[in-house]
Amino acid sequence: MGNAVFRYFLEWLRVQMQHEAYARYAQQAEHAIATAAVSSHHRGPFWRGRAIYRNIVGGRENNTHTAEEDEIFVDFTRAFEPDATEKSKSNHQNKENRMEDDDETNSAGSTRKYPKLWELAKMEGDSQWIDWLGKHVWTYVGLAAPLLGAPGPLRSVLSGENMGLPFTDEEARILELSFGSTSSVNPIPTKMGFCDDPDDREDSRRAKRNKSKSRKEQNRNLACLDELVSDIEARANETYNPWQDYPALRLLLKDRVDYDSAFPMIRVEREFCDESEKSPCANQTAIDFSAQDVMNGNIFDQFSNIWKEEKDPLGVKLEQLQDSWWKGNVPNMLESTPERPHIKHVVMAYGTDVPTEAGYIYKKIDRKPNPSNNTTSAEGKEAFDGVPEMHKVIWEEKHGRIIEESMPEPSTFTESILFKKKQTRRPFNSGDSSLWLHHSGDGTIPYLSLMWAHTWLLHATRAMRSTNHTMPMLEGERISNPHNALDSIKVSHRPKGGNDWIQGYGADPRVDENYDYSSRSNIGDTGTSHPHGTKYKPKMVRFQSEGKSRSTGMEYTTTVIEAIGVEHKETTRNYDILAAAFTDVLKNLNEDYGLV
Repeated sequence: MGNAVFRYFLEWLRVQMQHEAYARYAQQAEHAIATAAVSSHHRGPFWRGRAIYRNIVGGRENNTHTAEEDEIFVDFTRAFEPDATEKSKSNHQNKENRMEDDDETNSAGSTRKYPKLWELAKMEGDSQWIDWLGKHVWTYVGLAAPLLGAPGPLRSVLSGENMGLPFTDEEARILELSFGSTSSVNPIPTKMGFCDDPDDREDSRRAKRNKSKSRKEQNRNLACLDELVSDIEARANETYNPWQDYPALRLLLKDRVDYDSAFPMIRVEREFCDESEKSPCANQTAIDFSAQDVMNGNIFDQFSNIWKEEKDPLGVKLEQLQDSWWKGNVPNMLESTPERPHIKHVVMAYGTDVPTEAGYIYKKIDRKPNPSNNTTSAEGKEAFDGVPEMHKVIWEEKHGRIIEESMPEPSTFTESILFKKKQTRRPFNSGDSSLWLHHSGDGTIPYLSLMWAHTWLLHATRAMRSTNHTMPMLEGERISNPHNALDSIKVSHRPKGGNDWIQGYGADPRVDENYDYSSRSNIGDTGTSHPHGTKYKPKMVRFQSEGKSRSTGMEYTTTVIEAIGVEHKETTRNYDILAAAFTDVLKNLNEDYGLV
């Protein structure tokens, strides 16, 4: 949760600095209007935005005005008259776009009164934001960060989860529905990190609704992830596999895995039965929900329609999601994959290969009502369905194997808390997990969400490949072959029980072909049974890259560390993970400041 909070803080700080810059510009502009001082010989400090513009399009040592700048100055002068701006907008926007603009204006206050000044303010705010980060944040260490969210908190909202506490899931759900923080880790589809979305119109609408940029605009100074694949694939031949040491990046970039690639993240199985018909009934349907249905709120609306609950708690949750994330000033971070933050050193570390919940199947039986009855109870109140019933849990197990587990129907209060009844477990989809991953998550966060950190290793290469010629950056050092984005990533591993790091990824983790699907006794120690509370010397794999900012010249590094078999809560106290992460930090401290 702390990683999600930090990401929100960074977005909030960026917007705050943009709005502060805009407020200064607007105040100076209105003062200029009031004093009729908008002229070529009295531009004053208000026009220091021109300096920003000059730095972006290429610096000049003198202050001569170009025809291009004079034209921009005229545009700024026209922008001082809001009525003229609104009139211009009404001439070329249709009714639908005007309604969207009204919503945006209502939520963002007066930030669109002078749109050209707002563009300048965003540029200055971004510059101040990067300067602030460079001054105040030297290193970011993310432990077990759910970069793409997790289905677990969604389960707690849909049907409840007691998390081992002495009350039922239904009782826990009442509490969990009141937590606005559960939305901060909603699953985010991986497709939001790519630019080749076939529905560009929907992407533009989403960006407009959330006062943010579309994916293509967001990647204006970075090559899109999908642009890297062709160059990497071009180097493959019969004897060389460029993806060999980068299985996570192959899955994300080439195979484009997502939450619903191999199984439904959320499925609702419905049976429509006659009054006397026994389950399973002849008339059956299934509805699948992806991470995108969570992102746009569709899953809450559909569940609310399928299960009629008193006071419509999921409808309330949808409104809470809209108020907290869609209507605020901060761009909705639940609708975009996280990019590497503008911080000098970033270290991401997490555990893998611990059984993790990755999907849920719910079941609803609808019986045709008896014509002699009505839809109200004896007291005249409307009949409700109760809390959605979870039927199965889909687990990702060691080496990425997928298991489905049937949830027994508890008959007593004790069983509802402790689940004393034996659960039925079997391979999902007849054991075919070829479309899934080479690891499982850390027991709480699915591996798909954790491994998104690998895309941060490509930040330097993506920046070097920028093709934006209208706003060029300072010349930066090219640290990798432009035809293979993976060349700049160094890979090393530390064998289980070992002390030294060895170059290369190591043995394929999926070599154990005799794994027992049905028994959880073969999972192995996740760390909690060790006398010191940690799993000792697990196998670890480390990925490292470095780059140089084209805009500031700052040299930066990115490290991703995977520890096999370490559970989520153990990440913050596992000696080996902390030693690996902070050894990297101490090395950077010595290289940057000579203090160690």
